[in-house]
Amino acid sequence: MIHVARRLLQNLRSDRDRPPLERLASIEDPERFTWEVLPYAARTFSFCIALLPRRTARPLAVAYLYCRMLDTCEDLPRAVAEKEAALRAMVDRFDGAAEPRAAPRLADDGLARDERDRVYLLLLRHAGRVDRCFVTLPAAQREGIVRLVRRMGEGMIWAVRTFAEQGGALDGRAQLTRYCFEVLGNPLLFAEEMQRLEMGLPPEVDARRRELVAAVGEAIQLANVARDLEKDAAAGVFYDPTLRTGASAPPPAAIAAVRGRLLGRAIVLGRAFRPYMEGVPTPRLSLARGAGLALLLFTLAFWQGTARRLGLALFENSSNVTPLRATVWIVRAVFSRGGADAVLARIEGAFSHAEAALANSRSDG
Repeated sequence: MIHVARRLLQNLRSDRDRPPLERLASIEDPERFTWEVLPYAARTFSFCIALLPRRTARPLAVAYLYCRMLDTCEDLPRAVAEKEAALRAMVDRFDGAAEPRAAPRLADDGLARDERDRVYLLLLRHAGRVDRCFVTLPAAQREGIVRLVRRMGEGMIWAVRTFAEQGGALDGRAQLTRYCFEVLGNPLLFAEEMQRLEMGLPPEVDARRRELVAAVGEAIQLANVARDLEKDAAAGVFYDPTLRTGASAPPPAAIAAVRGRLLGRAIVLGRAFRPYMEGVPTPRLSLARGAGLALLLFTLAFWQGTARRLGLALFENSSNVTPLRATVWIVRAVFSRGGADAVLARIEGAFSHAEAALANSRSDG
């Protein structure tokens, strides 16, 4: 519990808009570097990982940082060939050797769009420090991380090629759904594998479980897509083809319309939150249950805020996720399965109410 409290405090103190780049670069100890850089490299995931016991948090922290390196290789290089080469190098560095090969190097000049990008480049430059944590993990956890990097890396290579072939845009829901699974469904699947190992179970999940993971992962990743629509459009990346207008930037009305469609899709996907959490194997008292619930609550809170900003009264006030409510609900989930079930029922009700309200607003319109 002391380790958990320390990591949570570290997350609360971290200003992601003003990362201490020089201090982070100076940290030579691999374990300390991993935990110090994680809050600046992650959004909600860092907080959720911090809630976990150390034996589960360590592989998830290492895995998330590797995923962040893959994201950097996809996001920051300008040329398609450079993106694909960097991603392939990240995948191939885990070739079965005792220690991963050197990570690809990206030229820093002009690639960073903001301070967060500078953290991502710093992390990639110092991948060897994360590698030194990786090699200390148990074999089963290392094997899971390698599977994750390979699955996610291959998925991102598909995405890079698809965007390039289609003029910088994904075309339709099926491609967006696949993209969401590649970049966030895979990490969720890995997190479940680690929890199953923790409970003494084989890591593999069945097809139905995979479908639930995919739905939850899509709802979470769509929040990332909705948050960054303007930033991505400025970089020539369009997750909805209607935003590719040929103008310098899509008009605000077009952005709002796409956000509304993403919100509607996420509300439908929210039905999967409760059965997904109920299927995660946990003991009676479980930090993992609290961490999983925290991720779902952060996602629900984002979509509630999006609805308000779009002027849509879709969610009941009693279901609004506030910091105080989220804290109380997460604590309940940690100490009681019944408490977790009550919160999951509330989340399910929030999405059901929003879905009905959205259907009514469309029929009235």
